[in-house]
Amino acid sequence: MAPGRSLRRGALALLLLAGCLFHQAVAAQDPVGPRVAIIDMQLILRESAAVRAMQSELDQLRTRYQGEIKAMEEEIRRASQDLTRQRSVLSAEAYGKRRQELEREVSSLQRSIKEQRRGLDQLFARGMDQVRQVLVEVVKEIAQERGADLVLSKANVVLVRPDLEITETAIERLDRRLPEVSLELPQN
Repeated sequence: MAPGRSLRRGALALLLLAGCLFHQAVAAQDPVGPRVAIIDMQLILRESAAVRAMQSELDQLRTRYQGEIKAMEEEIRRASQDLTRQRSVLSAEAYGKRRQELEREVSSLQRSIKEQRRGLDQLFARGMDQVRQVLVEVVKEIAQERGADLVLSKANVVLVRPDLEITETAIERLDRRLPEVSLELPQN
């Protein structure tokens, strides 16, 4: 065996040994790498007790508003029919005034409908903000307990091991901490 060849083998062995020692040193600092948890935010924001209760309350409000609107529409429809029947006995000027009044009522009803929808949308948005705030706190706690360095949304993940999933735990804790959202109902 030539002296140059054994020198190269020795140098190669030293490089391999140095590489192994470096890898062991890095592995000792962080033996498993970053710890990840996965959460299904859409499922939580759909299935939590607070969101379901809020949806139920908003559905009741919508139903009540729709009943009120239907009654107003029927009243306007009757007034329009009465006006149509009275057209032959009213002067053109009186008919025109009543027609304008009726059109103002229709416009007022349309504004009222828009305001109610906007109010319900704002109410829902404020309620969801409350849920999200508490959910972030819950997720932080779970991540700390599990030693997770990173929490990813399930919407961005293709495959996941079941033990990395924290969705059910998050729903349980969110439901305990926030069983319902207090909505400030619009005043009529």
